[in-house]
This record gives sequence, structure tokens and C-alpha cells, in this order.
Amino acid sequence: MQDVRVDRWSPALGAEVLDIDLGALVRRDDDDRIGLVYDALIEHQVLFFRNQGLPPDAHRELGVRLGELAPRHHSYATLDGHPDVAVLDWLPGIRPDASEWHSDMTFRAKPPFASILKAIVVPPVGGDTLWASMYSVHDALDPGFRADLETLLVDHDPGQFRNGAYEAGGNAGIAEMHARAGGAVWPIISHHPVTGRPYINVSESNSRWIIGLGAAESQRILSYLFDMINRPEHHVRLRWQPDTVAIWDNRATQHYAVADYTQYRRTMHRVAVDTDRRLEQSIAAHAVRH
Repeated sequence: MQDVRVDRWSPALGAEVLDIDLGALVRRDDDDRIGLVYDALIEHQVLFFRNQGLPPDAHRELGVRLGELAPRHHSYATLDGHPDVAVLDWLPGIRPDASEWHSDMTFRAKPPFASILKAIVVPPVGGDTLWASMYSVHDALDPGFRADLETLLVDHDPGQFRNGAYEAGGNAGIAEMHARAGGAVWPIISHHPVTGRPYINVSESNSRWIIGLGAAESQRILSYLFDMINRPEHHVRLRWQPDTVAIWDNRATQHYAVADYTQYRRTMHRVAVDTDRRLEQSIAAHAVRH
């Protein structure tokens, strides 16, 4: 079977997949080709697809082919009749809330594996999204500094999502959000469950404290890592068009939605995939053999 054709956009991460109709793959029940898309995702971390019809039913089903879908995100509405399709709809004059580097939901014990984002309404200018490879950030660090980070753990909390929770329910809204979402502690140097590669697992949006360090030392290290994540050699940038789809592996990437379009509307549909079906199948097959 022929591999998918890709056009790499950056040395660090990111590729456009050519000559693939995602909706057709779902309609044809073409799990072999979807498996090739998955393989490309693991290799390139974020994939871009232009001119994709991908109606909501197919959008959801594509997510199901990759894994179990994530629970509804507490901050976003969903599409009528499609509770698994979140609507990220920013009207003119409203500043978006995702203009910080972050991986999705790292304050959960099990963050989602992947997201599938489709552009519905795009600004005539602005509204790009950037992704950063946390593999690339890790590999760029001084080896001695990496060694110092090996044993350190960092706290992740809901961060900016407190704002929406407070607007929705005041102090009780924040308390309810913390009860539901809580927080999580991760190794600063984590390892990807499929590739085994080390990556940096801190984000400006959600990382607040390095466990066991004083406030000044914790902030010094985090600030340095945040500065590294901001370096453009670790990035790829997407200029959206209507019907563009991006799929990214949430585990070793971060993304940043540029908030430079507040005079325009920007509407996206997103399906979040909680679990990696192919990884789970591989683990189950290994367990049976042993």
C-alpha cells in the first residue's frame, strides 16, 4: 500500500498531507489509510490537510478511529446535535483565551492524546496557529542542564481556565472546576509513550511550581524553559483557510493561537481524542504474547 505523501513545513515538526480526503477515508472505512495518517502524525507531530469537507459526523468518526473521545471541555459550547464537536467561536471584539503556549489539559491525570481542528470561519488576515516541538526544545538544551532536570517534577494547574469558571459561577465555579479538573504533577523531562523520545513537559499556561524548589529557583528554571519554547526554530506556523484541518499529537507539542484578529470572527470545530487506540492495541497484544 502506498504511503501518504507529505510536504514538511519545518525541520522541527509539521507536515502537510497531500491527496487525502479525510471524510472519504471514514466513509470507506479505510482503517489502513487512517493508520498511515497516524504513523505520519507520530513522525511529524502535527499534520495539515487543505480543502477538507469533513462534515461533523465524519469529523467525530475520524476521532473515534484514532481513540476514545475526550469528555466535553468545560469552557466551550458544542455543535447542535453533535456533543463531541466543540465550537471555538470568537466574535469581533472578544480576545481569545488560548494566546499562550500550552498543551491541552495537562492539569488532568490523563491529558488527551490528540486534537482534530477544522477551520469554519477564518479572518481575512491574522488568526494563525503555531505549534512547538517539545522534542526539539529538549534536544536544544545543554546536556548538563538536561541532567539537572531529569529528577524534577512540575505542578500543572488549570491556569487561565479559572477566568471562565469564575465568570460562569464565581468562587463556586472555580471550586467546581478544581473538583472536576484538579491538577497534575509531571516529570519536567517526560517520555513519549510511542516513540520513547524525551520531551520538555512544562507550559507557560499551566506550569506553576517545580516541586521541592524554592520560589525563586523554580521561577528561574521555568522562565528559561518558557523562553526556549518561544524560540522560532522549534516552531511551525499555519495560516488557516476555510476547510483546513490540523491534527496534532498533544503529548509532545504545544500550540499557540495568535490573538491578532479581534476585529474579525474566527470559528473552529474541534474533536479531542482522549486515548491512543493503536498504542492501546499494541500494549494489549504485547500482554497476550507474554
